[in-house]
Amino acid sequence: MEVRPSAGACRVISLAGSGRAEQRAREAVRNTCAELLGARLPDALLVVTELVANAVSHTAGVRGLMLHHDRDVTSLTVFDKGGTASWPRAAEADPLAESGRGLHLVAALADSWHARPALEGKAVTAVFHTGTREPESD
Repeated sequence: MEVRPSAGACRVISLAGSGRAEQRAREAVRNTCAELLGARLPDALLVVTELVANAVSHTAGVRGLMLHHDRDVTSLTVFDKGGTASWPRAAEADPLAESGRGLHLVAALADSWHARPALEGKAVTAVFHTGTREPESD
């Protein structure tokens, strides 16, 4: 018999004031969601690193991380402190630039992602379907 976590399982981690926010976010995902994500754990670790790095680099800072699991869907939400009028978007990067591809990675690895207003800033969520996935058609 397969045992699944209860519907709506959630964990919130404060990342504010942390000089190691990306590392703490990865540890939280690994410690909380490894079994739920299974083979998708490496993708989720890279995605949460990118989302936290974007909050640190492009806003007034990162507030926290919410991990949510319901049925076969795991969501990683990073909350920032605002301080910018721009919204996260996967923009075309200069081919020679060393940065600017983070949200392209998020879009490629997560099943979906979105941003919404939250608190005094934004919440950016990446969604991973952790149940049986249909193969993508070419």
